[in-house]
Amino acid sequence: MAEPGSAGRGLAREVVSGALGRAAAVGHLNAFITLDAGKVLAEAARHDARGSREPWCLVVKDNIHVAGLPNTAGTPALAGFVPGADAPIVAALRAAGAIVLGKTNMHELSLGATSCNHTFGAVGNATDPALFAGGSSGGTAAAVAAGIAEAGLGTDTGGSVTIPAALNGIYGLRPSAGRYPSAGVTPLSTTRDTPGLMARTLDRLVALDTLVTGEDGVPLDPGRPLRFGLPRHVFTEDLEGPVRTAWETAVDRLTAAGAEWIPVDTEHLVAYDSRVGFPLVFGEFGAALGRYLDAHRTGLTPAGVLDAVADPVIAETLKATALPTAPGYPGPAVLRGALAQRQAMQTAYDELVTAHGLDAILSPTVPVCARPLYRYEESLPLNGRDVPTFPTLIRNTSPAAAAGLPSLTVPLPVTGSAPVGVQLIGRRRADRDLLAVAARIDGLLRPEAAHPVTGHDPTGRHEEAR
Repeated sequence: MAEPGSAGRGLAREVVSGALGRAAAVGHLNAFITLDAGKVLAEAARHDARGSREPWCLVVKDNIHVAGLPNTAGTPALAGFVPGADAPIVAALRAAGAIVLGKTNMHELSLGATSCNHTFGAVGNATDPALFAGGSSGGTAAAVAAGIAEAGLGTDTGGSVTIPAALNGIYGLRPSAGRYPSAGVTPLSTTRDTPGLMARTLDRLVALDTLVTGEDGVPLDPGRPLRFGLPRHVFTEDLEGPVRTAWETAVDRLTAAGAEWIPVDTEHLVAYDSRVGFPLVFGEFGAALGRYLDAHRTGLTPAGVLDAVADPVIAETLKATALPTAPGYPGPAVLRGALAQRQAMQTAYDELVTAHGLDAILSPTVPVCARPLYRYEESLPLNGRDVPTFPTLIRNTSPAAAAGLPSLTVPLPVTGSAPVGVQLIGRRRADRDLLAVAARIDGLLRPEAAHPVTGHDPTGRHEEAR
């Protein structure tokens, strides 16, 4: 930690210079869309001149506004759009000493889960640059996992924070719907979208959550056995070999440590998601994007943005579904029905957790490990057959996201494979309880990582990077 008053003696410039050096060393990951060394060093100089709080570096997905930096949302039409103000979540973290290092690469318009961007290039995985990073917040995950920045911001509609965090071996939190401010974010679905956090340690993630929400730690009785929901359907089925091995090992270790497992029926939750998920996205996207473009005086229309989309699959999908004139547009009645089904889905989750007294529902975050760049954009092999890539990657994360529940991915210990994560799904608006459960799990699976859940020291500069 720095001595009091040391910010004015060039500490911010030192921190930023180190981060820029790390970014250059792993430039092959293509984690950034905008990384302006001169601009960020100038910000560090201003930080030092003010004698501000101890500096730390933050990376921000390129659909979350940072004043003075382009906000492309990974799509050509928005490449020249430069917001004049920070998104509220960025402003909150800057007030706590964050210096935004740059804007990170992403899947175009957040509509994908690999972060293979057709305009700005594919994002490489921090553990192996030949593999994809996951998405849509892949650049943030890769930058954080590679040690470029202390932490990062992404957005999550159906797993866009937790999927890349899991595939890069770090921690990622999708908060309860509405818990984080969502202004200043390029929208996909106003109901499903939320900013989310990523970090290399859980302590750091918890501390950042405190900065955003003002909520402090929620300790758990260390002597009380944890009660976990073990899904009977879909979530723990059809897993790639390394994922199954890591998952089964984690279940065994938690069981040996006294955890109680309650088999739960989750088939109806998956069925709800199939009825709710895409109607919400395609029913809300066009109107939400139109309001956003007008509010920020971009001079663009939703149709104009879609006409310039570089990814042919995304362009075809949105043009067929997302505008009122499109043949597959859900329409107001379908959207109202999806919102009603979402309420029923939330009730079903509440009843499931309450009936069994669960601390969390656990499953692998993603049923597969990261795959080679560019080769598996449309389909990938899984247990001897080809399966569609996007639905497979979001299979376990989308239901909780559609219901607006908090979810968290914790990296599992693995040997000889790409990273694997375990997903924890908690009760609505009980995010701090879920973080406390994650701390218990992390300590049991990784004894060296055992820690209390507290809300102090957002930078985590006392910690060694994993």
